[in-house]
Amino acid sequence: MIFYFSGTGNSKHAAEVIAAKTGDRLVSIGKAMKTGELSFLLEEGEDFGIVTPVHFRGVPDIVYEFLKKADIKGKGQEHYVYHLVTFSSATGGANSMVMSALSQRFGLMLNATYAVRMVGNYAPKGEFADAGRNGTLLQEAEAQLAEAADLIARHDAGDHNFYRGLWALLWPAAQLVYESRRRTQNFHLTDACTGCGLCESLCPCNAIRMKDRRPQWVQEKCTLCLACYHRCPESAILYGKKESVPAGVRYYHPGTDPEEG
Repeated sequence: MIFYFSGTGNSKHAAEVIAAKTGDRLVSIGKAMKTGELSFLLEEGEDFGIVTPVHFRGVPDIVYEFLKKADIKGKGQEHYVYHLVTFSSATGGANSMVMSALSQRFGLMLNATYAVRMVGNYAPKGEFADAGRNGTLLQEAEAQLAEAADLIARHDAGDHNFYRGLWALLWPAAQLVYESRRRTQNFHLTDACTGCGLCESLCPCNAIRMKDRRPQWVQEKCTLCLACYHRCPESAILYGKKESVPAGVRYYHPGTDPEEG
């Protein structure tokens, strides 16, 4: 079973590549948290995979919360447990956060870690505005994903994440910044909004509610997946005080249906 979280499709695509190789079932962490359906049973010998993006040198808050709340039981004792991250710069303490949650909640340890560099979606950085760079990164990512999927299918054990950098030690500081950046007051709406409600249906935190055909952020914080920002068909949602990219430039993985959560 592969538990994945994805706002703009990178980690979902990675999970799909792995599943195509291993035949494992896919579970969306976002959908599970949105609906509250948090009970899962691993078959005997079934893999326990976790695929996530990196947010501020750690994992998205929703992933950590899922691992604390989910009721995941397994038949038998042998399960290959791995964590693959998709990232744009450094992976920092993402694996450490997942390992801590797995140990505390389930008494499990990671057998293997993997990392695949993909296009970053953080709005203030605006890395996704360079279409040429995006194409190169995604092409290189396919080769990295294929290699990771082969290793996972063979139940290879070990650390295959070579991109932690100095943030392997400093990631708690980055997570403090994350806490302020994921405040929903950072989101703004323009008059381009048509009231379609896609943002509400996509939000895994149920932080958006439609009122009078306008989205309202009803929670103080979200997980900052930026699905609402990138997948709004009118690019009507802004993040931060000003746009750092040309108007209307957004990103989601080319293999992703922008209206599918």
